[in-house]
Amino acid sequence: MKRIVCLVLSLLMMLSLSSLASAEAVKANKEYEIAFSLKTVTNDAFQQAIATAVEQACVAAGAKFTLVTAGTETGVATQVTQLEDLITKGVDALVVNPMDANAVIPALQKAKEKGIPVVLVDSTVEAGNEDLYVTYVGTDNYAAAKQGAEVLSTALGGAGKVILVRGANGNSVGNARADGFKAGLAAGITLVGEQPGDWSNDTAKQVTENMLQANPDVTGIMSCSDVMVDGILQAIDDAGLTGIKIMSFDGDSVGLIKEGLVLGTMAQFPGQMGQIAVDTLITVLNGDAAADSFAKYIDSGTACYTADNLPQ
Repeated sequence: MKRIVCLVLSLLMMLSLSSLASAEAVKANKEYEIAFSLKTVTNDAFQQAIATAVEQACVAAGAKFTLVTAGTETGVATQVTQLEDLITKGVDALVVNPMDANAVIPALQKAKEKGIPVVLVDSTVEAGNEDLYVTYVGTDNYAAAKQGAEVLSTALGGAGKVILVRGANGNSVGNARADGFKAGLAAGITLVGEQPGDWSNDTAKQVTENMLQANPDVTGIMSCSDVMVDGILQAIDDAGLTGIKIMSFDGDSVGLIKEGLVLGTMAQFPGQMGQIAVDTLITVLNGDAAADSFAKYIDSGTACYTADNLPQ
């Protein structure tokens, strides 16, 4: 059943992506400057893919693209400062992947006061601040992680002990995935540990080592991002353990799935995120739709990849 669900989702998403690719991009009435603020593109294939998608959408629309990164997975203060600088500079619009659900809110308030429309991608901000952005384009991280945990539960036969490597504390995406993973575990499976991996292989390796030392009989691991999987695998290898099944998130572990090192990954679609974000902003900048006329959340889709249905 889980395999069927994964296959159906994959087919639906391929159709969706095909439709998106064939649709004509929204054209800018003038050369607007659209800046994209995110954590880092270094050693993070998914964030790089979003940045590339935003840039390509800007080029196709005739807009100027500016990229600013905090440089690390946890440089929250740097992101806030960079956003404030972009607002002072007077960019026409912002695409923002918030590193912290609360820290960026003052900057978004300043953007609103300056009349600069904002679209959030991948991560959102604390509920109650929906008036500060046009829309949030991203994965339903809770539902996707829940499905991933169900697939892991089936692979474990509905029993055993698992640990969870979370993202960074305060990050809405990491929190939603962690909650979804826990909600999807079968009743016979016990979560014996969870620690933040901070979207870092080094940190993920360390916290996985700690949890495995306390629970050497773990049979499954849930990772909130593929960017931490190499560290998790190293910790397992260093501990001399085998047979531990890993369910991860982002869609970048396809090669590891082929090698049999990872059970599965919940794939996201950064191309969708980037295209929708830019199209939305240019529509607003062109005056073709009001900023408050858009739904506050647009699901960019997800698919479950295992050895049974890997993309070609």
